[in-house]
Amino acid sequence: MSDCEIPGLTPRSAQALIEAGEALAHDVRARILHSPRPVFLYYIEQTFTILLRKLREGEDPNPDTPAQHLCLHLMITRAQTREQTADPDLLRLHRALVADGVHEALMRAGRAPGGAAFDFVALGDALSPTGISAFFAPLEPDDMVA
Repeated sequence: MSDCEIPGLTPRSAQALIEAGEALAHDVRARILHSPRPVFLYYIEQTFTILLRKLREGEDPNPDTPAQHLCLHLMITRAQTREQTADPDLLRLHRALVADGVHEALMRAGRAPGGAAFDFVALGDALSPTGISAFFAPLEPDDMVA
């Protein structure tokens, strides 16, 4: 991990997010070649890479796109489940990120049955071509939550 400080996050919280993001990116990367949506998954993997770069460089991980918003939500959720105790930084970041519930439909579209890992292929199947473009497009300033 970088020695850079991220405003509002302890080094431990930042490291937990990095580890969660690395694991999620690895999961996506492992599915790319055998997926019916390899290009979509490639862009998801790149989204995790962007968020990880921000965290490693000590930048605030504020999401710039709906894809980053969703991926950061998944990173926070995974980091929280890995922690033995509740991390107040992650709880605060999670509350700020999900405050408006804008991405809840995306979460439902990709929620795998039985609590398995998030299904990005199902999410890609649920989005129209216009929806996929909007998913990776920059958020409007009034859409930003975190």
